[in-house]
Amino acid sequence: MKIHRLVGIILASLSMSLAQAQDYWYFPPGAGPYFRAGVGPSFFQNGTLESFTVAGSSGPANAPVSYDTGVAFDAAFGYAFNKYIGLDFDTGYIWTRIDSVQGYQSNHSTIANVPILANATLSLPIPHTDIVPYIGGGAGGAVSVFDGHTFNDGTDFVQGEESDTVFAYQAFAGVRFTLGPNVSVGVGYKYFATADPTFSYPPSPNLNVRFSGIQSHSVLFTLQVNF
Repeated sequence: MKIHRLVGIILASLSMSLAQAQDYWYFPPGAGPYFRAGVGPSFFQNGTLESFTVAGSSGPANAPVSYDTGVAFDAAFGYAFNKYIGLDFDTGYIWTRIDSVQGYQSNHSTIANVPILANATLSLPIPHTDIVPYIGGGAGGAVSVFDGHTFNDGTDFVQGEESDTVFAYQAFAGVRFTLGPNVSVGVGYKYFATADPTFSYPPSPNLNVRFSGIQSHSVLFTLQVNF
């Protein structure tokens, strides 16, 4: 009888502990991991070719640069602490072709960036609707890639891809429309900027092409899935 009574006390204690654990690990509405993806056009601000130094010679410095309309892909995986606040890791691909560089022949050379950023997002659901405006920002780095298609100053040229890792940051805002308990679509604006990248071509570190930081304005059509 004493053994049966002891077992009963142990089972009752376990039951109370589980009930308390369930209360302790309460998850508020909207909490959980999520995945977001987006794609759309990207419009690049004019920039500057700060230097072009090849084999000891130097082309025109501080030459104005204009870019064609490019494209942006965006992907993020994060965690929402509630229906208002989320943190995520963001990457993607932002690409454009160089339209012209004063004093140079660009020959359709291109610049791309692969962001590696940490974001914070504030969502503001409108009560009794499926509309969720949001705003946020992030910082981190980006891998900048310059693909020179015989990019030249009339005398010297660079050919092929080189990359540089630079500081980057972004700000964004938009609106999502809930389609179901876990799926929403939306449209948003994203401003993305980098520090000045320098692309060094072999065989010498003196083969340098340096641009002012990239600044782009993207319109993204998004899909978000909450788990």
